[in-house]
Amino acid sequence: MMDEMDVEQHAEIRREAATMVFYVSVVEIAEFAALPEDHFSHGVVTGPVGMQLLAIVWGTAVGLAIAHWFAFRIAAPAFRGDHPTRRDIQIGLAQLGGAAFVAAVSSLPVLLLSNVRAQETTGDVPALIIGVIGYVVARASGRTRGPSVMYGVAALALGVGVALLKSALAAH
Repeated sequence: MMDEMDVEQHAEIRREAATMVFYVSVVEIAEFAALPEDHFSHGVVTGPVGMQLLAIVWGTAVGLAIAHWFAFRIAAPAFRGDHPTRRDIQIGLAQLGGAAFVAAVSSLPVLLLSNVRAQETTGDVPALIIGVIGYVVARASGRTRGPSVMYGVAALALGVGVALLKSALAAH
């Protein structure tokens, strides 16, 4: 049986994984919006497709998780004279798992659809993830279905809004 501290630590690890899912999803939305692409007749496309698009998806997700973990769990504590703990490693792995989840689901259009359809839909996947995770978080906190749906929709709208703002600012 888990004691109160174990329950609290597991909850923190789950929160860190969910936070990374949101974070990576928002960044991927902005990144996909900024990618150059053109679609021509007969299914010809320019811009990243196939393995290039997968490299962007996975490189972004895994790179963000590792950078975040290093900055907040390794470097910042080191400047205070602290050393990484077992929990820091567990949190880093949870964050990496959350990022890998986003990358894996975002890879599905690239693996299953044509190049044109993959380019058109890959950027939508992280937005859907934000909405679904928002709904799941709301349900886990005890909300009923209706408010949870509204919470998921609000999370999706905010995530897309932040990503589009980030993309617009980065384009200038």
